[in-house]
Amino acid sequence: MHHPASEPDRADWQARCAAHGLSMTAPRRAILAALLELEQPGDAVTLLQATKRHHPGAQIGTVYRFLRELERAGLARAWAQPHGRMRWQLQATAPPTPSATGEVHGLLQQVQTLLRELDRLGLAESLLAPPVVPRQAGHALELLGRIAEQLGYQLLPAAATSSIHEPPTLAPSFSAY
Repeated sequence: MHHPASEPDRADWQARCAAHGLSMTAPRRAILAALLELEQPGDAVTLLQATKRHHPGAQIGTVYRFLRELERAGLARAWAQPHGRMRWQLQATAPPTPSATGEVHGLLQQVQTLLRELDRLGLAESLLAPPVVPRQAGHALELLGRIAEQLGYQLLPAAATSSIHEPPTLAPSFSAY
């Protein structure tokens, strides 16, 4: 069952999408309307069927691409279902817009590049086991540690870097463990 989305809801979500740099074509507006009508997370096929009520020419590829863009922007959430399709739902509250926080995707790429370099230098390693949570780390270091975990790395305590002959200038800042 679906409930029609109110015009202010649609306008609000379209403004959120635009604030994240997403272009709002007719098919995308229809997908957004379908997402707003869902009472629970739906898969892409269900969303396509609901979208076609608003825009008969909508295609499944457009649905998937827009869902991924919404997820990357933090406007939608995806759930993997065991032996089933991904389920999608709009986030009730969106994170700050990129204009307020900088380009999030670019920042993640920079952090991932930094973690690869730290891995090469022996200051971080790719996670092969559950992450080790630092005992007493500063807020910034703790945040970097969580970002590293999300990207498949863990920061190493300063003691693990003692075999490096010439530690890079970053090493002292990692001794907060």
